[in-house]
Amino acid sequence: MKIKFQIQTPTSKPALTLAHLISERAEKTCFDEVLISAAYVTISGIRLLMNGFSNSMPSSSKWLIGLDDYITQPGAIDTAMAIPGAEVKVVSYAELGLRFHPKVYILRKKSKPKQTLTILGSSNLTSQALSKNGEANAIIDAENQEDLLTTQELWDALWKQGHSPTKQELTAYKIKYEAQNARKPKAVVVKQKPKPKPGMIILSSDDAELDPTLANVCWIECGYITAMGREIELKAEQGLFFGLNPTGEKPRIFDFIVSSGNKTQLRLKFQANHMWRLQLTNEVPEVALGLRPRLRDGTLGRSPYVAVFERTDKKSLFRLRFIDLSSMEFKKLTQKSGQLGTLGKTAARQYGWC
Repeated sequence: MKIKFQIQTPTSKPALTLAHLISERAEKTCFDEVLISAAYVTISGIRLLMNGFSNSMPSSSKWLIGLDDYITQPGAIDTAMAIPGAEVKVVSYAELGLRFHPKVYILRKKSKPKQTLTILGSSNLTSQALSKNGEANAIIDAENQEDLLTTQELWDALWKQGHSPTKQELTAYKIKYEAQNARKPKAVVVKQKPKPKPGMIILSSDDAELDPTLANVCWIECGYITAMGREIELKAEQGLFFGLNPTGEKPRIFDFIVSSGNKTQLRLKFQANHMWRLQLTNEVPEVALGLRPRLRDGTLGRSPYVAVFERTDKKSLFRLRFIDLSSMEFKKLTQKSGQLGTLGKTAARQYGWC
């Protein structure tokens, strides 16, 4: 085996983080299978890891998730279970007064098994551990068949410690998780936070308790929307709500039910500024009337509306509504998103999902 050591500190440059290392290797090898064992898992940790496979998403994955200490987010388990081709097991040694604590990442390509990458160390599957905390990991490359067998034996020994969770077990865990975290003091607010990656604001921290792919509602203030009020830019991470890659992909067309009750097709296109741009038409009644007010000097002012997207029972069909910034509904949306840790604030607009 070829072994290197990776050290990460709070002052490490992005290129020296574990998240960047995984992304860099994934770009070169195009791994098609991921095996993960972690004591603590967050939604943001899963998303940061998966973003590293933007060029080629693994078709198969296994997730062994620890439940001890009630740190793993219930939403993270839901997120892992919703990934296509994923198999999820959970494990806890709390009844023995002990903890499940391994952190192992195995990335491999079935057609080129000798390019298997194994990471063993201190990094849990959280955004902080993958990109900000002080961590140390061994980066191990397989060199021969014996190395591959050793790696498989390692994973088999870990995997058999877990079990497939039942709905009752997950419900009970969620109740205890919420009770445990309700007693925790609020985190100290840091005045100068590290600048998040382009387009990733909510999911750059481990506070989000709901993944966009599992949310029922996604919203964003229209603000000074582009193209004379005919386009709305959504944050990259909001693309996940529509099943889009937050790091970009080809434009996609979706069906939307608008306020008139009619169904119309609208295009979402990824922009160079790491945002998804929704191109609107006059078939959207609010667009035909004007989403931005015309000021006395003839220019367009800031829109008083919030775009609200809602899921339907069809995968590519969404409802699109516009509500007033001063409405009680918008106040409730921001409150609910805030409670879930899914409220994003940029210099110009608020957005979120719930």
